[in-house]
Amino acid sequence: MFRFENPSILLFLLIVPIGVLLFVLLQHKKKKQLNQAIDFSLQNQVIPLLSFGKQRLKFILLCLAYIFVVMAASNPQIASTLDKQNKKGSEIIICLDVSNSMLAQDLTPNRLEKAKLALGQLISQMQNDKIGIVLFAGSAYTFLPLTSDYATARMFCDVISTELISHQGTNIEQALSIAAQTFGENKTKNNSRTIILISDGEDNQPESFNIVEDIAKQGISVNCIGIGNPQGANIPVMDENGNTQYKRDKKGNIVVSKLNEDMLKQIASEGKGIYTRADKTSLGLNAIVKAVKKMDKQEYTALAYRDYNSVAYLFAFVGLLLLLLDWFIFSSKHRVINRKFFFGKE
Repeated sequence: MFRFENPSILLFLLIVPIGVLLFVLLQHKKKKQLNQAIDFSLQNQVIPLLSFGKQRLKFILLCLAYIFVVMAASNPQIASTLDKQNKKGSEIIICLDVSNSMLAQDLTPNRLEKAKLALGQLISQMQNDKIGIVLFAGSAYTFLPLTSDYATARMFCDVISTELISHQGTNIEQALSIAAQTFGENKTKNNSRTIILISDGEDNQPESFNIVEDIAKQGISVNCIGIGNPQGANIPVMDENGNTQYKRDKKGNIVVSKLNEDMLKQIASEGKGIYTRADKTSLGLNAIVKAVKKMDKQEYTALAYRDYNSVAYLFAFVGLLLLLLDWFIFSSKHRVINRKFFFGKE
């Protein structure tokens, strides 16, 4: 198991693309000025030692050295021991709506970001429970299998967007079916498994909740969090020029996306769960968290890594080698060293 003890230090790597951009612009400016001052065919005669290729090589080496030094500073570590731990917890599958209607801005900044915030806070309040994520729009798939690794779950949560599913719609039925399958062949009859559906409920398939009764018979409860408001809001889309427009129907009318609370309440009722709603002031999590904490717990075995050993010296050593290599390379052609042998034609 590999990790960085101080991952926040890796933010300094953001300097690299900025430096690359500045270097490219500076190189372009130098070449432009040189071409204006000296005819291109005469440049090798007037400035025989000039070498843009070596300047690029030295810059690349400096960038690589900087990357390795920053990584060394964040203290990369490798675990030397893997332990098995017996834990007791519930299993929770989140069904998250990523259809375009979730881009409506009746919640700040939009419905999907509000839903991701709710999901992140739910993960932060979990203890020993397993969590999985199913994403759905016009189709559905398991985005994150059941895991007790909350750091990984948060990382997956951060990258969720409407672009992850191209087939538009809101196929709640398929999402719930896949969520039930994600639990695996667990034959337990206790109340230790639940599905939390986070959606605006704008379902294009009226039979979406027919499967809920079958899921409830398996001992899996279905809770719902409604995202949005019943009054509705427009759905922003980008046109070809990158300008923000609003989604329109086939007749050219602006589409208004409304929270379908009746459907979500019915799903929660038939799924023996609860319904709550996220609004501008609340994420609607309190009732959901209380319900999860009251669930039965089942024992499972989790793998845990410990005894991490630092390998920062390896990254520091590579960084030092790159700096030394950069120091030995001339930024211009050398009269003694045959540049063609070492660097080829430029």
